[in-house]
Amino acid sequence: MGAAEVAPSYENRRRHAGAKLGRYQVGTRLGVGGSAAVYLGRLPGPMNFERLVAIKVVHDHLSEEKEFISQFLDEANLLVRLAHPNIVQVHELGREGDTLFLAMEYLHGQPLSKLISSLGRRSKRLEPGLVAWLGARTAEGLGFAHDLKDEQGQSLGLVHRDISPQNVFINYDGSVKLIDFGIARAAGRIAQTTLGRVKGKFSYMAPEQVLGKDFDHRVDLFALGATLYEAALGSRLFAGVDESATLHKLLFEAVPDPRSRVPGFPDELAEILKRALQTEPEERYQTAAELARDLDAFVKAAGIDDPQQLLADSMHGLFEQERGEQQKSIESLRSAGFETVTDRELPVEAGRSSGVISRPAPPQPQLWKYAALGFAIVLTTGVTVLAVRSNPTPAPGPAPSVAEPSNVSIEVTTQPEASATILVAGIAAQGKPARSSVQRGSAPVEVAVTAEGFERAVLTVIPDRDRGVVVPLKKIVEAPPTPPPSASAEKPAKPEGKAGPQAGTPIKKNDPLVTKYPFGK
Repeated sequence: MGAAEVAPSYENRRRHAGAKLGRYQVGTRLGVGGSAAVYLGRLPGPMNFERLVAIKVVHDHLSEEKEFISQFLDEANLLVRLAHPNIVQVHELGREGDTLFLAMEYLHGQPLSKLISSLGRRSKRLEPGLVAWLGARTAEGLGFAHDLKDEQGQSLGLVHRDISPQNVFINYDGSVKLIDFGIARAAGRIAQTTLGRVKGKFSYMAPEQVLGKDFDHRVDLFALGATLYEAALGSRLFAGVDESATLHKLLFEAVPDPRSRVPGFPDELAEILKRALQTEPEERYQTAAELARDLDAFVKAAGIDDPQQLLADSMHGLFEQERGEQQKSIESLRSAGFETVTDRELPVEAGRSSGVISRPAPPQPQLWKYAALGFAIVLTTGVTVLAVRSNPTPAPGPAPSVAEPSNVSIEVTTQPEASATILVAGIAAQGKPARSSVQRGSAPVEVAVTAEGFERAVLTVIPDRDRGVVVPLKKIVEAPPTPPPSASAEKPAKPEGKAGPQAGTPIKKNDPLVTKYPFGK
C-alpha cells in the first residue's frame, strides 16, 4: 500500500477530528506533543456567528496524572488572567466525559522558529528592524505577565521560564503573540517543580536558572535576548552537539558579538542584545518595559514606518502554501454540517427600519467552582436540542441498542518519533503508527516502549474504547569516561582570552566559575 493511501486512513483515525467537544466542532489536528494534542475548533452561533479556536486536548494516559493535570489547570488559570494583545487568550476550560480540554484563541500564522528556518533555507535573515519590533511586542506581553497581581493586589511573581522561538508566534497579519505558559512559575500554582528538576530549554536559559539558583523574571529577559539573537543572525546562540556541550557554551563561553558574524550589523541592536544576555542578572535589563523601550527606539531610529505590515508581507511570501492549507481546513470545518445549538428563533425587533436584530442573552453553560482554582470548568457531557412546536409529535421510542465490539484499538506514537518496539498488554503493536487490538474492559493494560538511545517508557491505559496514546521518550545521557589519574601529568596551560575551561573539559567543583555559580541551592 502506497503512502498516498495510508495518509488519509491515518488522518481519519485521529480520534477527536470530526467530533464535538462541549460546544465546539473539532476539525484538523494542528499539532501534537508529549502531553496534549491541539485541534482547530469552531464555536457556531446564530446569524452566522462563529469563533475559531485552538482546542488543546490532554492525552488520555495523562488524564489521571495528578501532577500533569495540576499543571494544565494552572496554565488555564494563568492564561485567563493574562488579557493582553501580545499574549494568547484562553476562552474556556472544559470537560467532555473524561476528556479535559482548553479552548484558546486560534492563531493564524507560524511560530518564530519556522520563520527563522524558512528564511535560512533561502539564505536570508530577518531584517534587524523587524527583529527589534517583534521583540518589543513580546517584551510588552512579558512585562504584563511579570506585573500581574492577584485580587488582593499582591504580585504573583510570574515567570514564563520557556521563552524561545517556538513560543513566540507570528500571525499572518504581522501581530505577535506569546504562547505556552505551561511551565510558568507563579504564586498560588497547584503544580510544584520537583526538587532538582530544571524546566525549559537549555539553549535559552539564563545561567542562574540552569544552575538551580534562585531566579526571578530576569531569566525571561535573558531568554528573549537569546531568541532575538537567533532571529537576527539565523542561528542558535548556544548550540552544542548535545546538552553537555550546550551547557558548556552557555556557562563558560563568551557571547559572540553579532557584528563579528554579520557585516554591517547595527551597533544599537548589538548593544541591546549584549545587555539582555549578561551573565549577571543585575547587569541585564531589569524589566521587560526597559527592553521594549530600547527596541522600539531602535525601530524608530531605523525609520521603519509600518513594521507590522512589513512582517505580514514577509509571512505571506514565505508561507503561501501553509496559509492555503490552513484556510482549506477552516472552510472544511465550516461546511462539515454540524448542528448549531440555539434556544429559539431570534425575532426581529419591531419598529426599526435598520433591520437590527434584538438578541436575547446567550444561554450560559453550567459552571461550578473547581477546588479553589477560582476558574470555571464547563461540564459539557451532552447537549439536547429541543424544537418547540405548537403541535409536538410524540417522542419516538428508544433506539435499539447496538452491541459494542468486544475489542478496541490502541494506537501508539512516540514523542519524539523513534524506531521502537511497542508492547500493548504484552503483545507487539504493528504498523505506523503502531496499533494493537485488545479486549475491551475497565482494567488498565500496560503500554511499554523500548527504543535505542532512550529510556524504557511504561504507562497504563484503560481499554474501554479506541484510544490514541502519545508516549514521551527521554534520551539516555551517558556519563563521560573518567580519565585515569596521572601524578606526572602536567596541567595544560589555559588559553588566553577564554572565560572558562576549554570545550569538552570536565567541569570541576573547585573551578572558580562553578564556585561563582554553585550547583544546587
